[in-house]
Amino acid sequence: MTAQLREITSVQLSSRGRADYFVGMKILSEQIERELRAQTGKVGHCAIYEDELQRIWPLNEQNRKAKIAQFAREHGFHLSFYKQGLCAIFVEEPREALANYR
Repeated sequence: MTAQLREITSVQLSSRGRADYFVGMKILSEQIERELRAQTGKVGHCAIYEDELQRIWPLNEQNRKAKIAQFAREHGFHLSFYKQGLCAIFVEEPREALANYR
């Protein structure tokens, strides 16, 4: 786990409320952006593993995959792979898809 991803571990959906939830989403979004930028021309994707995903979306959350996909679209990514218990893989959303979504 990278140092940036460790930041997300401090953000919990606890009694601290929804503000921490949105902070966690922002940190995750920024991490994915950094990973995609760093890998441009190399791998072209960013894998976020289950321990990080659970910080925002608990395993028992209804419609979890759909919520992760929505998060991706809202932040300019595309959820290209998801396996509960393993990871979610994000890629950059093509610009034309972003224009159609907004």
